[in-house]
Amino acid sequence: AGEATNLYRSETLADVPTKAIEASRGCGDPVSKANLQPGERVLDLGSGGGIDAIIAARMVGESGYVYGVDMTPEMIELATKNAAEAGVANIEFLHGSIEALPLPDNSLDVVLSNCVINFSDNKAAVMREAYRVLKPGGRFVVSDIVSFRLIDEAAYWPICRIVGCTKGMKPANEYRELMQAAGFTKVELEPKTTYTLDVLERKAKAKDRMNFYEQIADNESISGASGSVIVYAYKE
Repeated sequence: AGEATNLYRSETLADVPTKAIEASRGCGDPVSKANLQPGERVLDLGSGGGIDAIIAARMVGESGYVYGVDMTPEMIELATKNAAEAGVANIEFLHGSIEALPLPDNSLDVVLSNCVINFSDNKAAVMREAYRVLKPGGRFVVSDIVSFRLIDEAAYWPICRIVGCTKGMKPANEYRELMQAAGFTKVELEPKTTYTLDVLERKAKAKDRMNFYEQIADNESISGASGSVIVYAYKE
């Protein structure tokens, strides 16, 4: 069931369709960290098979509403089917890019994303768009992968390939600066999983990427140099 079974509490996944769980490619559980309230309007950036959006839709209840945005029509179709199977009606999946969101200014209470922003070539645009669509007082709660210290060139790309960051990963301080440049305040990066050599080896085995792990296996300096974080920020 992908990595989702390791990332979410089992009760969170209860009644979520298997196909949504299998399609999950996240690196955390931003929904449970977002403290969603009944009646809130929520956006999931890069909604994929719909797992986070479906969980969020249940949390905000019938008086709330959840949008998912994804750039692939196949995922929109899959997520829409999964939401129907889950019996969740307060949800809509929109075709679009996270760098140019198909939603109006100041229209949402919460923006979520699970390990998708690191696939963007223009992360600054993603942050600006998230800021634009949030209402004043809105919050941004995102799982992503960052580096905590400098990683030498020879090890950087093998790590990225193991953890799935095909466009690379930002240093944590740069990630924070991008968010602040977009206008966000109270930006906080909370480490979730630190990628020790053991964790990287487990991930490489699970994803059949041991050829990349072999390139870094004896490099103790990279143990703990990167990891997944939950990013919290606010629009004042």
